[in-house]
Amino acid sequence: MNPFLILRLSPDATDADIRRAYLDGIRQCPPERDAERFQAISQAYEQIRDESKRLQYRLFDMTSPGMTLGEVVQKYCVAVSPPKPLEFELMKTFLRSCLTK
Repeated sequence: MNPFLILRLSPDATDADIRRAYLDGIRQCPPERDAERFQAISQAYEQIRDESKRLQYRLFDMTSPGMTLGEVVQKYCVAVSPPKPLEFELMKTFLRSCLTK
């Protein structure tokens, strides 16, 4: 499931928003009360706490398997642009991180 949905966040959430949502979630749902929900909240936080992982989820929404390379590049350009031009090295690093996942 999409970690943004589990933490009730927008894909544009900041690091502080993500941490706050995680802490609120585990406070409201301690492991003694609902271990399964607690685990889902913890896993969602781990999946998007890092900026590069968060970018992957924003690009792929993790609900669109089988995307072509062209679609990946197009989503990347939308996420990184318009203020920044497409940076080849950044794109190469991003694609490598997707392949090693």
